[in-house]
Order: sequence, then C-alpha cells, then structure tokens
Amino acid sequence: MAFRIDMHLHTHRHSPCSSIDPARLLMQAERMGLDAVIITEHHYQWTQEEINKLIDASHVPGLRVWAGFEYTSTQGDLLTYGLPPDAVAAFPARMQPEDFITRAIEMGGFCIAAHPTRAGFSFDERLMRLPVTAIEVQSVNLQEHEQRLAASLAKALDKAAVACSDAHLLQHVGVYATEFAMPILSLADLQTELAHGRFQTSGGPTLRPADK
Repeated sequence: MAFRIDMHLHTHRHSPCSSIDPARLLMQAERMGLDAVIITEHHYQWTQEEINKLIDASHVPGLRVWAGFEYTSTQGDLLTYGLPPDAVAAFPARMQPEDFITRAIEMGGFCIAAHPTRAGFSFDERLMRLPVTAIEVQSVNLQEHEQRLAASLAKALDKAAVACSDAHLLQHVGVYATEFAMPILSLADLQTELAHGRFQTSGGPTLRPADK
C-alpha cells in the first residue's frame, strides 16, 4: 500500500497568510487518507514539543507529523527539511537561493523548489544549477499550464517531481500529495526515497473537500 505525504502545509499559528487551525489540519489529513504531513510555515519551524502537543490535541495518533519551513529567497521559495527548529534563525532574510541552499545542505538539510513556475513566485535561470532534491510540480497554487511547465522543467533537469498541496485553506489539505512505495519513518527516509525516485504524484482538484 502506498504511503501518502503532503509535504507543504501552512497553519494560522505561524503563517498569517493561512486560515488553517493546526488541530483541524491533522484531522483533515486523516480524512484525506494521508499517512504523514510536513508543516512548512513561512520562516518558522515547529518544535518537537509543539508537534507532540498538536498530535495529542488532534487525536490522530496514527498520523506522522514532521516540520520543515518555507524560505523566501531573492528569487524563489524553498521548502527546507531536516534542520533543527532553531536553525531558521541562521538564515538572514532574502538570501540568494544558491547561498541559502548551500548553507542548508552544509547544516544537514535538503530543499525542494516550491511552485517554481507560479506567476509572481517563480525562480530565474539559476534554478537549472541549484542543488535542490526535488521540484514541486503540482499544488493548489499552480495553474494547469504552470503544472505542465513545472513537470517539463523537472524532467529536463532530471529532478524528482513531487506534488504537495501548499494548503492555506482547510479544504486544500491533501488535495495533492506524493505517494511512496515504502513507509517513510523519518525525514532522512524521505530524502533517500526522493533521491531514488521511488514515489509518484497523487491527487488533484477532484478529491473531496473538507467537511464543513
């Protein structure tokens, strides 16, 4: 059975642009058949203590919950995983994307290029040289033509092409996800499986919306 992860989610606790209550996010993730979520607030990473309290409050003990963060560089947004929460403070605002990724990798993390073809949020030609682990090719914030362009870009660059919701609204949680052939037990597992291509994208706007 596939192991489904939504790797790009925001809550109103630490991302003012989101309206999602964290506890409801986890309950909705379970309803959408997700096995794991990664909360990626803008320039903030949840601590393990926060995550533990959230799981207890949400009553979804079977759902794996991790945290990363989304960093806005001078040209493009980068989903960042595998770093301790206090590492966020090590990155000044709006670094050059190549400098940010280099530092993140040196600290033991890895990055995914978020919505690289989204109007107003895209990367420049440097994306072709950035050492990202994957490229987000599907999300609720990418139009169909932007998704097609992102998929073509990932193929041309020989990068893993992943799907994530980029949810800021509850009904978008899990609409897009990435399915892995093996259970993902850690963020290190995630990086390994992405590198080996043992996954496929999943979902789309036809999936059921959140309960009202």
